Amino acid sequence: MTYDEIAGLSEQLSYRDKFRLAQLLIQLGRREEEEQHPEKRTVSGAETVEYVAERLLSLRPKKKATMLNSIEAMFQFQGGISDADKEHIIDELQKQRRIIVDEKGHVSYPETS
Repeated sequence: MTYDEIAGLSEQLSYRDKFRLAQLLIQLGRREEEEQHPEKRTVSGAETVEYVAERLLSLRPKKKATMLNSIEAMFQFQGGISDADKEHIIDELQKQRRIIVDEKGHVSYPETS
């Protein structure tokens, strides 16, 4: 199938399906790019925690569930992230006193000096 054939068929889709198709194509393209250039996405351990910390401190989600969704979104184009890894990152951020999660799942951010 050629690009022109796909473009022609995609014009027949509803606007929602066009958005879904566009999102799928972006994800597939990024996944293929990451497979061809894996050195660009190798982030491990402390670097991952630091990356997530910087993003979360700017987003400042108020609930743990929202924080988990935010972390998942950060890795959606890199093959995703496991629930265990998300929890590990949150645990590390709590150990570093960058966030506080209470028993009800509310998140607070200690002021840095």
